[in-house]
Amino acid sequence: MKFCHSIVGIFLLACAASGLAQPAPKEVFRDSDGNVISNDEFVDIRMANFTYPDATIINILGNGVKEFRLQKVPQEGMAAPEFSVKTIDGKIVNSADLKGKVVVLNFWFIGCPACAGQEPKLNELREKFSDRSDVVFLAMTYDPAVEVKKYLSKMRFDYLQVADADPAMRPFHFIGYPKNIVIDKEGKMIYWRGPVHAWDKFESVIRDALADWEKDRL
Repeated sequence: MKFCHSIVGIFLLACAASGLAQPAPKEVFRDSDGNVISNDEFVDIRMANFTYPDATIINILGNGVKEFRLQKVPQEGMAAPEFSVKTIDGKIVNSADLKGKVVVLNFWFIGCPACAGQEPKLNELREKFSDRSDVVFLAMTYDPAVEVKKYLSKMRFDYLQVADADPAMRPFHFIGYPKNIVIDKEGKMIYWRGPVHAWDKFESVIRDALADWEKDRL
């Protein structure tokens, strides 16, 4: 009997040492409003302003769940800076004319691996709204037009493209590329992210902006 107890004791010690006796606590992620979000969205929000001090609040709930509560992305809810730009095809696009449309902005540059890596997904996202005239997908880069055209002859990127765009981008006061921004039909920034992991959230922000506008006009 003592031998059996010793075997059981050794087994329990081994389990504890390997972590089997103490499973990792369940984790739940919430945005600043308390909504449960995915791990991908949690990462996107934390990296939206990666140079800011991390203000995430961590709580251990009564049931042992580890809860992460994120800070608000400060740019969301702010009016977007005004801009007037010319696409590489010669089309003038300005923020005043875009009122009444949802604008999906991307800031990028040639030679940015993270920018190039997300372009296929950005193309897919744009394709989902190809039947909507009230959504504009607009990309800006500080690279010169001749270099952008050369890049686009080899790499597909289906947004409207603006080169030499540093004067238009600078008022957004962002750090790091890529930057993905959604501006609603009233000119307010409602989505501010860097590289995107939660593509379903990105799409839902656009769809919600369209639905909210249509509902307000009924």
